[in-house]
Amino acid sequence: MAQNKSAASTAWKIIVGVLVALLVLVLVAEFGLRWFVGDKMKTQLRENAESDGVVMQEDPSVNFGASPLVIGVLSGTIGQINMDVPSTLDISDAGIKGQPAAQLEVTDLEMNSETAGHLVATTTLPDDFLLKTFQDSLREQSGLDMLGDIVVTDITSQDAENVLEVQLGGGLATLSLSPHAVDGNLKIEATKSTLFGMELPAEVTEQITQSLSDGLSEQMAGNALTIEDVQVQDGTLKITVAGDNVNLSEAQNAAGGAANEQDSQPA
Repeated sequence: MAQNKSAASTAWKIIVGVLVALLVLVLVAEFGLRWFVGDKMKTQLRENAESDGVVMQEDPSVNFGASPLVIGVLSGTIGQINMDVPSTLDISDAGIKGQPAAQLEVTDLEMNSETAGHLVATTTLPDDFLLKTFQDSLREQSGLDMLGDIVVTDITSQDAENVLEVQLGGGLATLSLSPHAVDGNLKIEATKSTLFGMELPAEVTEQITQSLSDGLSEQMAGNALTIEDVQVQDGTLKITVAGDNVNLSEAQNAAGGAANEQDSQPA
């Protein structure tokens, strides 16, 4: 009996040892794969910034959630990817280069088709980005003859009031704009507008707010994404977009196209 117990004990120890060794190998493979894939993604982000003519000053972060990445790669579907991408914006009179800071949450990424089952992206837009975007959008618009050549000269995001304070013509006219998401789209409403201390004509205010809304909407990546949330913070505007079955290459090309249009704007 003693020999049988000893043999059983030895066999059990061998089995446990093998399982522990396999677990260590899996953990090493998981850790190594996470590092390898994450490093490749960070490198790609840096190369994308360089192709835009800017340098990424901070390192992006990439993680893959709790789901095993090894299983995801073997099955062809990565369960979760979270990315925190720093701003690479370079804003000048010639236009906008680079991309604003963004946080992305990708769920169920089909590797072969580069399609995300669900994508949530939150972009942080600073005031100088808003100003340049609004200036270029107004420049492209017609029907603003009542304001002549007046352009947006300053924008201040105010968290306490939940508005964008827009100054036109160096203070000749002012607008208080309240942005929010409505049915998946960006809606900007004027809560107060003045010209020489008097109320701006309604049709002029409507034309301006529409052009400003169009300018921001063009920055969003494709029709597959809808605007879920808009938050005014001091000095920035945060916009969250989301979508199902989003092709990441198409979304990237759409965003890149909008950026290229900004780059080509005249000073």
